[in-house]
Amino acid sequence: MVVQDRHRRTVPAPQRRAVLFRFMVLAGIWAGLVGLLIAAGELVIHSAAITHFDDHVTRAVVNSRTAALSSVMKHVTWLGSWVALLVAAVVVVVLVITRRLPVLAIFAAVFAWAGEAGGVRIGKTVVSRDRPPRAIWLVSAHGWSFPSGHTAAACLAFTALALCVATPARHRVVRILCWLTAGLAIAATAFSRVELGVHWTTDVIASVLFVAAWLTAIAVVLGGRLRRPEPVPDQSGGRPGAPAAPR
Repeated sequence: MVVQDRHRRTVPAPQRRAVLFRFMVLAGIWAGLVGLLIAAGELVIHSAAITHFDDHVTRAVVNSRTAALSSVMKHVTWLGSWVALLVAAVVVVVLVITRRLPVLAIFAAVFAWAGEAGGVRIGKTVVSRDRPPRAIWLVSAHGWSFPSGHTAAACLAFTALALCVATPARHRVVRILCWLTAGLAIAATAFSRVELGVHWTTDVIASVLFVAAWLTAIAVVLGGRLRRPEPVPDQSGGRPGAPAAPR
């Protein structure tokens, strides 16, 4: 008796090449987005109007500080740390293992993280913008100011989590709540960096725009390849994945 595994499928070579080509396209888009990020940073640090805007917002936020608010923000800022990225990574891996996402989702997630981290690092190094005065810092910080790494990480992590939870959800209310929660988490993280005195407002805005554009590019280029894989129908009329009848 010959037992055939009808669930097992090999990816044809043309399909593999098509996926590789899409990732190459994404690499080109990423390079363009990094270029725009650097250009925006240069504009920010050389524009008196934007610098004045940042100074004004920072002064207003710092003057409005309260002990309770600052205490909350010290905890909220962790939403943009490696912890949020780790949670998002674990969720993606679990969904792949349970076959709710294709294996390609892991590669897309790693590619998205590398693009976010690489873009932020290059932007900081090239633009080299000074942080706000150290006298107003409420937490420690290192490196340059533009763009905000915490805000970028939060944007990546919570958008990925919202996609993982909202996309398969059947109820519209659940999807809306997922995206509202993600948006609030990103906004809270961005505000915390300004309230804690370690970033300018344009730093966090640039991070959100960069990551949003990068994730949109990934979603558009990869398209339906990141959807839940459909089960292979059993042509013998039995259950999917069941052994074929002996011949």
